[in-house]
Amino acid sequence: MSEPHTTAEMAGHEQSDAELGPLIRFAIFLAAITLFLALVVVGLYKYLDAREVAEKAGRYPLAEGVTRPLPPRPRLQTYPFDDIKALRNEENKVLDHYAWIDQGAGIVRIPIERAIDVLAQKGLPYRPAGQPVQTGPADQSGQVGQSGEVSPAGQPAPPTEKH
Repeated sequence: MSEPHTTAEMAGHEQSDAELGPLIRFAIFLAAITLFLALVVVGLYKYLDAREVAEKAGRYPLAEGVTRPLPPRPRLQTYPFDDIKALRNEENKVLDHYAWIDQGAGIVRIPIERAIDVLAQKGLPYRPAGQPVQTGPADQSGQVGQSGEVSPAGQPAPPTEKH
């Protein structure tokens, strides 16, 4: 075994550049093979597509003008982005416009921005301290228990103890 005599041989790297000819030939070969395979794939796709069209055309000649019935509900959404846009438009109609809820009773739906303004002017309703909470309707006598519940027999519910 010979020992390295120069500093380049001792460093362990090559002294010359790689030859450019074989690298260019390999790149051209690789591009040609890639182009050839792409053309083979496109040709195969066109052949299989034409075969499928020909096969389906001859199978059901009487069903050509018939539309397929829809599957039973619930169905998948075919265009979910259009569906969400339509839903948002319907919601905006409810939130941004005036409408009668019950004209006989005088109940009106107002736009959300107007409702916020009215709430800011009047404030939220509140209950003075010490007044019992009435969560449900009162019985015929109008008696409501301390917890605000009415028993099924019409008697006020007993007060609940707080622990």
